Amino acid sequence: MRFQGWSLRRARLLAGTNLILVAGLVAFVALIWVIEQVAGIHGAVSLSAPLAIVVAGIPAALWLGFFYLQDRHEPEPKELVLGVFALGALIAGPFADFLLRWLAPTLPLQVEGLSAFSLDRIIHAVLVVGLAQELCKYVVVRYTIYTSREFDEPMDGVVYMMAAGTGFAVWQNYKGLQELADHSVLLSTGAAMVVVTTLAHASFAGALGYVMGRAKFSPRPPAVRAVLLGLGLLLAALLNGQFALFESWISSTGLEHHPWKSVGYAAVFAEVMFLLLMLASRRLMRDSPFNPERLR
Repeated sequence: MRFQGWSLRRARLLAGTNLILVAGLVAFVALIWVIEQVAGIHGAVSLSAPLAIVVAGIPAALWLGFFYLQDRHEPEPKELVLGVFALGALIAGPFADFLLRWLAPTLPLQVEGLSAFSLDRIIHAVLVVGLAQELCKYVVVRYTIYTSREFDEPMDGVVYMMAAGTGFAVWQNYKGLQELADHSVLLSTGAAMVVVTTLAHASFAGALGYVMGRAKFSPRPPAVRAVLLGLGLLLAALLNGQFALFESWISSTGLEHHPWKSVGYAAVFAEVMFLLLMLASRRLMRDSPFNPERLR
């Protein structure tokens, strides 16, 4: 009965913080829309660099803070989480862009004789773009905090990879907001995409982090753990690639551009990934060596 009571209290707290997160993200987009209406902004605008950083950073702060609060048994040092976040924004993001710019230029959506879901495009989205982006997130965690004594329970994989993925999303969103000057998207649409891009990239990284946490504390041989890490990386690349393919296809169906359709798809996909990651995180917390129920 005591375990059931603890689980019920924790489930209620988790549901409450989930609602706070969602409400905060919705309020952020609504605020941008209100500002757009009050200021009479009816077209795309050019944001200054500091303002673009602020807009890109608010959803990241909400998302990162939420998942940091889930690690209740032995919370990670805030400075380490913020450090990995900075690595995602300042190292993983720019280096992924460097790799893709010089090694694999992006394929335009409309290429004669090449459909949105052709084999070439799928390979490019998953094994080139998706793999490059997720690999860069993985590297900044695998070769820093992963070998530290602070990485001492499976849940840490989710926390630190989420931090790297959230930082990566800030870099991506900052670039996107700076490109609003080309008059291709409204500010409110850009704000909505900032939210879903943050959720999406954090979720891709979180899925890989789940595998990393399991692999590090697995009793299996090193070779098996290495295979698990490789499969986790491929899973994250697959999620990344399909997200980009469907988002681009939905927004560009027909001769017109429909950015809010892609926002809707991205929001649904990000929410599904979020819920799956929440379930996975609860399992990791249950299996944590710092779980008070396991210490009794």
